[in-house]
Amino acid sequence: MKNFLLFIVLACAALGCAEVKQLGLYDQPATDTKPNIKGFEAMNIFTDQITNEVWFTPMPLCVMVKGEKDAVHDGNGAISIEWNKQAGGCPWLGMGIGWDNWTGKDMSQVLNDAALSFWVKTKGDPYKGLPWAVGFEDYTGGQAWTGLTSNLVVGGVITDQWTQVIVPLENFPFEGYDVDASSIKQIIFQFESSGKVFIDDISIIPHKAKGKQKLETKKIMKPQMDGEISSGEYASAPIEFETGKVYVNFDNNNLYLSAAINDKSPAVNNQTNADIWNGDAIELAFSTAAGTDPKRRIFYETDHHIGFKMGETPMVYDWSAGKVIEGATIKITRNANGYTMEASVPWSALQAMPWTDGKQYEMEVALDMANADGVRTEQLRWNSPGNDGFNTNPSYWGQIIILP
Repeated sequence: MKNFLLFIVLACAALGCAEVKQLGLYDQPATDTKPNIKGFEAMNIFTDQITNEVWFTPMPLCVMVKGEKDAVHDGNGAISIEWNKQAGGCPWLGMGIGWDNWTGKDMSQVLNDAALSFWVKTKGDPYKGLPWAVGFEDYTGGQAWTGLTSNLVVGGVITDQWTQVIVPLENFPFEGYDVDASSIKQIIFQFESSGKVFIDDISIIPHKAKGKQKLETKKIMKPQMDGEISSGEYASAPIEFETGKVYVNFDNNNLYLSAAINDKSPAVNNQTNADIWNGDAIELAFSTAAGTDPKRRIFYETDHHIGFKMGETPMVYDWSAGKVIEGATIKITRNANGYTMEASVPWSALQAMPWTDGKQYEMEVALDMANADGVRTEQLRWNSPGNDGFNTNPSYWGQIIILP
């Protein structure tokens, strides 16, 4: 071998080779690395076959989970799921997958760079979302859950055609519930109501986190409280919902909330006091103390949750204090598309100081949408669309920034 290499060198020298590069005897071309997201490789949760990584509630009357060979999104297998929580005597219903052979998965470095993805199609009527919750469990039993609402469905509706559902990992409150994202044991799906679907290709995919929602606002001159939103009357950009928009502003005396909502049965609410959430209403949760821990899971004395009833007898109710807010004003105007409203709440009635210029606080806004009978059919939330519980858990709130 040495004589052969010497021959090559001498031959090159004689022929005038431009460059001689020494190679190791065992140098090999670089091989492709395993697909990963910032080093996280356990990206495939389910493909094709139900294995010993999959478990589900063992009650055939309430839930049936089995392998499917015909209706598949990709490959040669999927999962068929039929469930009925109302069947009678049905306990907790769900399915878990301890993927990657039940090893501990370190997801801590990809919480802002990845999402849960799966493909689903119905066996009948369409769904705007899925009546499921999905959660990750660590090896201490800690669990982080989120809902599967329509905003997570590509196209907004699950039909009898394969549809992708994308749930950003930032939607799961790992820190808020002390879940160890560096040692994830399994994923769990919890079934509510009833239905029939196929599900396939469950995986972790690259996805950039949006972070918390942010609203910039500032002090304004007192608006004309007539139930109409005039051009330039409110300083901040609105919070946009699929059914309308909400403005949040203030001055030294009052907190102002106004909205323009599209609604086929506008401003119907037959409830009173603490029950006004069960009808057309707008809920506002917010802090009046800058610098508090945004990851806190309980209300501080400076946290507030109030509701604006949209109905024939409007009112503002303070759930934090358990009373109707005296001195508050609401004006509602119905129109062909729905309704507009304006409201003012004295800071003094909240026993709070107004927001301070240049400071940042936490806030969440929710729209309670009711049918013609005045019964709430859905709740739309600004920062936590997939997570119930903002009324008790400030870690679900977005941010409001007070400009000079």
